Amino acid sequence: MQERRDFLKTSLVASAGLVAATVLPASASQESKASIFAYTKEHQGRWEGKAGSHAPVVTIEGNKVTVETKHGMSEAHYIVKHSVLDANGNVLGEQVFFPRDAKAISTYEIEGKYTELYAMSFCNIHDLWVTKFSK
Repeated sequence: MQERRDFLKTSLVASAGLVAATVLPASASQESKASIFAYTKEHQGRWEGKAGSHAPVVTIEGNKVTVETKHGMSEAHYIVKHSVLDANGNVLGEQVFFPRDAKAISTYEIEGKYTELYAMSFCNIHDLWVTKFSK
């Protein structure tokens, strides 16, 4: 089981790097390509209908950014990780989850003002989901 988790973590880091390198910063023409590398509410691809339980929901209170994926957590199907990235692909925060966790919810202190930030949520079955936001 530990080898599987290590593989998933490594895969997620590689996926996040790929998304950051190819999608961020997103121009109008690049946003249409985002669905190739990650799913969004607007571009659900083969996972049509899954956005409600997979796309990260972002709440901002001052410098506190909370990311929640409204998804059940079980050994067979769970959210593996949240990440928050800026428009240059810099990771501002990340948290790994385990099937035994009650919820996929994470909180980050993010200083400064950003016009483009990206919350990422990775499901072990339904891939990588991204929500764009600003602070």
